[in-house]
Amino acid sequence: MGSSASGTPPRIRSVGSQDRPLPEILEEVARPGAQLLMPAALEAEVTEFLGRDRYQRAAAREDARPGSRNGYREVTVKTTAGPVAPPRPKLRGTSEAFASRLFGAHVTKTNALESLVIASFVRGLLSVRWRSRCG
Repeated sequence: MGSSASGTPPRIRSVGSQDRPLPEILEEVARPGAQLLMPAALEAEVTEFLGRDRYQRAAAREDARPGSRNGYREVTVKTTAGPVAPPRPKLRGTSEAFASRLFGAHVTKTNALESLVIASFVRGLLSVRWRSRCG
């Protein structure tokens, strides 16, 4: 996915130029935005966990943990904007297991999505109860 000098991907730039309802536009921008944000956040967490930047050797930093990056694996995370598949960094040779603070060890859906499902369910129950009492 290419981007302009401003750093905004073309897909996101072109969305606002269309004459459509705002919620529809926001929904279309949210998924690519999440796709860009999630990997960057995961990389920052791994950098903090290991105590060094990508491609930097552990011997170069006194406070660095043992271990190294070992590729990526794609995990689908269900969000309110739809499924997003950020590449999760894999680690090897670490003294303790890495678990993302943002996504946890085995997170496959965001809290916002779970809250939305629960709220919709409760709203549906309340609506059914209300209708049964009134009619």
